[in-house]
Amino acid sequence: MANLNCHTVRAQYKSLEALSEIGFKKREILLGDLFPTADEIVLSMEACFHRLDESASVMYEISSRRFSVVEDDGRLEMAVPDPKGDYTGFIIDVLAVDVGEAKMMMDDIKETCGFVRARVSDAIGIMEMSEDDYLRRMRGSMKFLASQLHGR
Repeated sequence: MANLNCHTVRAQYKSLEALSEIGFKKREILLGDLFPTADEIVLSMEACFHRLDESASVMYEISSRRFSVVEDDGRLEMAVPDPKGDYTGFIIDVLAVDVGEAKMMMDDIKETCGFVRARVSDAIGIMEMSEDDYLRRMRGSMKFLASQLHGR
């Protein structure tokens, strides 16, 4: 069982280093807003895949709820569900050949998207996600990312 009372979940997957964080980011235009008639299966994923050399990431926007967030230097102070809130839930999963590469990719993503980090247990509670769902999503991401890194 992963330690969910931290900001970053770290694991090894098929001899690769895995990192996962959950938190919040400013809401932008969502796929569902751009393509309201698109297939809901595509829209429910709202994920983005990136690969750079020997590291890869999947980012999920949890767009079903919006939040008002108070943060201090990129760390969550408080978040409350708010239908008119400016933030959405966000999960970043990274897989790389070593932990240094994984951290570098994770830091670049967080800086680029204005990520507000939270303790995993706090964020999944605020987003009303179960621990099992978060861990299942993380394992699925790592399986996909490993196939992309080893599949070249």
